[in-house]
Amino acid sequence: MRHFLIILLLTAICLDVDAQETTDPVKVIIELVEEIAASNEDEDSEIDLEQIYEQFANLLDNPVNLNKATRADLEQLYVLSDFQIASIIEYVKDNGKMISKYELSLIHGFNNEFAESLYPFVTVDSDYEYVAKSDTANFKDMISRGRHQIIARAKHLLEKQEGYKDDATTKFAGSPMSLYVRYTYQYDNRLKWNITTEKDAGEKYLDFISGHIQYDSKKTLKRLVVGDFQAQFGQGLVLWNGFGVNKSVVGTVLRKRARGVYGYTSTDENKYFRGVASNLEFNRFNLSMFISYKNRDATITDSTNKVFKTLQTTGLHRTDSEISNKNSINETALGGNINYEYKNLKVGISGLWHRFGADYVRDLQPYNMFELNKSSNFNYSADLQWMWKRIILFAETAFDSNTKNASVIGANFSLEQNIQLSLLYRNYARDYQSLYAQSFGNTSKSQNEEGFFIATIFSPLRNVTLSGYFDIFSFPWLKYRINAPSQGYSYAFRIHYSLNYKTKMYIDVKQKNSNENYTPPDGHITQTVDKSDFHVKYNINYTLFGKLMMQNRLEYSSSKRGNEPREKGFMIFQDAAFHFTAIPLDVSLRYAYFNTDSWNTRIYAYESDMLYSYSVPAYYMKGQRFYLNLQYSLTKRINLWLKASQTRYSNRETTGSGITKIDSNKQTEIKAQIIVKL
Repeated sequence: MRHFLIILLLTAICLDVDAQETTDPVKVIIELVEEIAASNEDEDSEIDLEQIYEQFANLLDNPVNLNKATRADLEQLYVLSDFQIASIIEYVKDNGKMISKYELSLIHGFNNEFAESLYPFVTVDSDYEYVAKSDTANFKDMISRGRHQIIARAKHLLEKQEGYKDDATTKFAGSPMSLYVRYTYQYDNRLKWNITTEKDAGEKYLDFISGHIQYDSKKTLKRLVVGDFQAQFGQGLVLWNGFGVNKSVVGTVLRKRARGVYGYTSTDENKYFRGVASNLEFNRFNLSMFISYKNRDATITDSTNKVFKTLQTTGLHRTDSEISNKNSINETALGGNINYEYKNLKVGISGLWHRFGADYVRDLQPYNMFELNKSSNFNYSADLQWMWKRIILFAETAFDSNTKNASVIGANFSLEQNIQLSLLYRNYARDYQSLYAQSFGNTSKSQNEEGFFIATIFSPLRNVTLSGYFDIFSFPWLKYRINAPSQGYSYAFRIHYSLNYKTKMYIDVKQKNSNENYTPPDGHITQTVDKSDFHVKYNINYTLFGKLMMQNRLEYSSSKRGNEPREKGFMIFQDAAFHFTAIPLDVSLRYAYFNTDSWNTRIYAYESDMLYSYSVPAYYMKGQRFYLNLQYSLTKRINLWLKASQTRYSNRETTGSGITKIDSNKQTEIKAQIIVKL
């Protein structure tokens, strides 16, 4: 009887999802990635969009089997909350195996719209049908029957910057062209190798080269990576590379979902290791370990005695001084994690030791006197995760080689089927030192912070979602541009309304109160004053004539420092995207107008870009910005992109500063990309 009723319901649902199933799944990936990026529109974002895309692209060929999926399997779908993961597992347990993936929309916590976005990445095949061909493949198959992909991208700023002029005091060594080339080979989930090269604007050569080989199996040796790799352990207090989201108004996923060790494919020239990494599984024990040796950029102060004062993290090698810093020191690192899982309990311990091949002696200032200032460091931690019904508790506490401590503890609750709540408390000592930590917090360093965070998401109606968070925090010691211990709070909420499957809109409100140094124009004494930043945003997406998708946004910002007058700003844009049916062409464009009093009232907005690339520019001062983005499928295996964008200021005669200064009120950029799949 149950299956008969489900079939009747699915008949109606399939009428709605038919259009989705006939679209290109890659576009679904892009929409998911854009949603994640749009929720983190700030300059400190740690999102690695390239790796998120890769994860979803891999799931197209190796979908998650909802009837067999474990919690770890479902966590591969980054957009699923802990409540939604638990709902899927409970649904299969209570009702038996799903007969169709379209049942997903019937599960508590899912609506039709969200379920449809996941259909390309999930399956409900039977145990017999779901045996992957790659499970029985031999080595010859793995190296000869996989897929090849080549990506080549170029970017060029048309206006000449100061560093390219013949009479410049400091000149760039290379051309203003940026280049990116990447080759990937993959055989299902078993074997993969990758080579990535990049040249930044102003550099002379393709000066960054990264590569790795990754082998996966279902035996004791679960994974082996040789070359460049990243690692994620616990809640990020010891080691976390790659994708990580902190505050977000669109979700309540606070618990970090560690991936262990995995191959590196991005172009950040610092946040990775180089060597050998492996993952082994023994019954309920899982062990990850690695060894790394690589060169790093640094500012050398004494080449004879090998002393450096600063780790350079820009990855830029354009001028003589930047080139002299390249690969000037080496770093050796050893690390690992072992965890034990039994039923609903998971406990683990992590450790990381690293040492530089030179003495690290930074220029100490009062605000940074407790930061890492030695050639080696050791961090270790214990973490746990416990699940009971629809409650998940998680925690990690870590120590450095000086026994200074950092801790985080949190919980995710599902109070009702349409109410989710998350809580998190963190306490990071002012002198806790961990170079590779990336836990929850207001800064990229898990240090000198204490705070309590609460987030909720509530759906009073099927087409209405309310979400928001409140965070209160303090910094026991000084910070950059804050000459005293400080504190503050921030909050945000969103009202999201879906009129129908063609029209969606939301309103965002964000407020942050904190402290900042301030020097009065007529004084010489720097004071610490209150700082208040406020943003409100209205956004609407709608579809016209079936293929024309529109987006409008209006955003207002304000900022106040001490007794200074409040600064204000606003930005408005119109987006349009059209998919041609007669020819394989997609077109997207934007026109934006902005007017802000200063950099303090800048506004960030995600904009459409080419695949594997993204852009979140800052709108500030007064001006206009537009872009035109074209995608053309030459064949099923060859895709081309072309993007032109320009920002034009009406109250400035120059842009940029120093060696990047432009004697013009506009900046024009051209980007082109080709992807070939074999």
